[in-house]
Amino acid sequence: MASNENLLSSSAERSAALSTVSNAPSTVSKPSATQLRGSKAFVVRNSRTYINDEFPLPYPLPVDLPELHRQSLRTLLMFQLFGGPILSTAFASKPPTRVLDVGCGAGFWSMMCHRYFAQHGHSSISFTGLDIVPLGGAGLDANAKPDKEMQWRFVQHDIRQLPLPFADGEFDLVMVKDMAFSTSFRDSQHIMEEYLRVLKPGGVLEHWETDSTIRMLRPHASKRPGARVHDDDSSSDGGDDEDNAERMGAYVMTTNTPISAPLNSYMVEYNGWATKALEARGLSPVPCTLIGAYLLQEAESLTDVQSKRLAVPLSEIRWEREGVGGVVTKDGKSYIDSQKGKSRDQDWKTESPITAAQSALRRTALETTVSFILALEPLLREVSGKSQEEWDTWAGKMTNDLLRDGGTSWGECLEVGVWTSRKRHSKT
Repeated sequence: MASNENLLSSSAERSAALSTVSNAPSTVSKPSATQLRGSKAFVVRNSRTYINDEFPLPYPLPVDLPELHRQSLRTLLMFQLFGGPILSTAFASKPPTRVLDVGCGAGFWSMMCHRYFAQHGHSSISFTGLDIVPLGGAGLDANAKPDKEMQWRFVQHDIRQLPLPFADGEFDLVMVKDMAFSTSFRDSQHIMEEYLRVLKPGGVLEHWETDSTIRMLRPHASKRPGARVHDDDSSSDGGDDEDNAERMGAYVMTTNTPISAPLNSYMVEYNGWATKALEARGLSPVPCTLIGAYLLQEAESLTDVQSKRLAVPLSEIRWEREGVGGVVTKDGKSYIDSQKGKSRDQDWKTESPITAAQSALRRTALETTVSFILALEPLLREVSGKSQEEWDTWAGKMTNDLLRDGGTSWGECLEVGVWTSRKRHSKT
C-alpha cells in the first residue's frame, strides 16, 4: 500500500476516483418491488442528499458527493492502519476470485482492492457490489464501474430482504464494511447467517467498522513486543501489530487499554445526542463492541476468528510529550489532566513527539470525524432540540474548537476495528 505521506490525495483525484464511468455494460439485477426507483430514492435536506424516508431504512447519513468523499478518506485511512484492503492472511499467496462488497456505496473499497491486487499481478477478480440504491459515478448510474479495468456488477437490493439474491457458496470473500447504520439490532444475526450461506467453505468473512461515539485515551505504556496474536475475539496485540500501529501514530486496543469519556465539552454533548438518536432507530453507536459476539454465536460455522482494534488519536495528545505513559497522579489522572486550566497552551508546545506522517493520519481521522458529526445534523438537531440557527452556531463552534483550537489534545480518539473469520468446511 501507499505510504502515509500519500494518504491524502488531491480533491480532484478523489473526485475522479468516485466519478469514473465506463462505457462497458455492467450486470444490474432487477430491483424488488420494495425498492425505491428514480428520483423518489433521494430527498434533499438543508443542501444534503439523503435516502428518502418514505422507504423505512434506518440509514441516517447523507449519500451525496461530500459524504462519499468522507467515506473514501476513511477507507484510505483504514487501508493504512490495517496494511491493505483485507486483514486476513488467507489470500497472501492466492487472491480471492469472487468478492461481495456489502453496502458498496460508490464501490470505492472494491476499486482500491482491485488496484491493490492488480499491482501484485492479479487482475481477474470478479467484484459484486450490493446496495439499496446505485451510488456509483457522478450521475448515480447503476451501470457505472468504479474502475474501467475491473470486473464489476452492481446488484440493487435491500439487505434486510432475505434471502440475498445470490447462490449458496457463491463468493470467496464477503466484505462487510461500515454497515452498522444499515441494519437494526434485531436483523443482524439473520443477516450474518446469510453472509455465511453465500460464502463458500473456506471463504473469508470480514467486518470493518467504526464506533460513532468518541472516547478518550488515558496515559499508558505500550505493550512490549513479542505478545502472541490471539485466535479469538480479543484485539490482536502482537509485537508487529503494535509496532505498525505506533509507527502510524495509532494505539492497539486491548482489554487493558485505559480509556474513558472525553473531556472536550462538544464531544460530551455529541456523544449524548448520538447515542439517544441512534438507539431510538435501533442502531448501535458502538458497533465495535457487538461484532465479536455475533461471530461467536456462529462458532459452529466459523473458524480462524481474529480481530484487531485500534484507537487513532484525533490530534497530538498532551501526555505523549511527557514520554511513554506520561506522569500519573495519585487519583489515576495524568499530570497534564490534573493541571487542566492551570497552565497556558504554550507551556506544553515544545518539539512534537509525532512525525509529519503520523500527524497527517490523525488529521484525516479528525476531519472525517467532524464531517461525520455534521452529516448527522438531522438526527442530532432533533434530539438536541436546537433550532436551525442554534444548531448552526453550535456546529460552527464545535468545528472551530476541534479543527483549529486543539480541542482533542486530551486524548479523544477514533476507534476502528476489523474482524476476520473463515467458513468451516462441511463435515463428511
